[in-house]
Amino acid sequence: MTITRHLAFLSVFLVTTIPAYGASLEKAKRLETNGLLREAKVELVDLIFEEVLDAQKAEAYYMLGNIAFEENDISAALANWRNLSKKFPASAPAVSVRERLSELAEIVGESTNEKIGNAVALSYLRHGDFWSKGKDYVFTIDSSWIPNVTAACKWYDRVIAEFPGTTASRIAYEGKLRTLFGWEEPGKHGRKHGIKSNFTHFIPYVLKTFEKYSQEHPASPSLQAFRYQIAQGYWRQKDWANTRIWLKAIIEVSDDSESFYRDLAERRLEKIEY
Repeated sequence: MTITRHLAFLSVFLVTTIPAYGASLEKAKRLETNGLLREAKVELVDLIFEEVLDAQKAEAYYMLGNIAFEENDISAALANWRNLSKKFPASAPAVSVRERLSELAEIVGESTNEKIGNAVALSYLRHGDFWSKGKDYVFTIDSSWIPNVTAACKWYDRVIAEFPGTTASRIAYEGKLRTLFGWEEPGKHGRKHGIKSNFTHFIPYVLKTFEKYSQEHPASPSLQAFRYQIAQGYWRQKDWANTRIWLKAIIEVSDDSESFYRDLAERRLEKIEY
């Protein structure tokens, strides 16, 4: 066999035996999980132009929108989600974002990275910006007299209702519980919120929220921490009986295994009354 024929045979062999690896949705997800967002976006864009199932392309548009949203590029997020709704209207990702597009578009009012696409218009905008350099790009909101806890819980509850059993739901439960536990604003006239402002009023909401949270996310690693916060809330009210109930609950669910909160609960049980 001559060298020329040998090389020709080898090239055919390589083409027919080595598989071609195109863009992969799984690879994009792995890249995103590991914080390689730039690489994940490239992979997703490539996937859109690959010969793959429409379901994969729909998921790619959806993920591109999610990544852009996380990066606070609201315009890019909306563009990807609008393309998703237009190109694959019957897909599950399109259905999940279609009704929220108008709501998400409100955020663009506070975004400064929209693409203009017209050089003349852009020059006019820059002239205007030159003369109004002192204007605010991020709007301030005066929340005086607005019940912060109620307002916050509304949005946490919406996540819990619309995305049950998901990571978003777990984070919403935890955000809601932290909100109900409350905080105190700095300064002489700083307001108190949650159980720090009115323990009797808010503790039933804490208990109800924790019960649902523990049922929906029984494997959450934060359950013990929240149990201790409930016990501590009762302790600050000198409600020794309920303090003991929640401290013992921490110990009971530990299954005799050593842990920070089990040890902490045992130490607190040694001295409760003061």
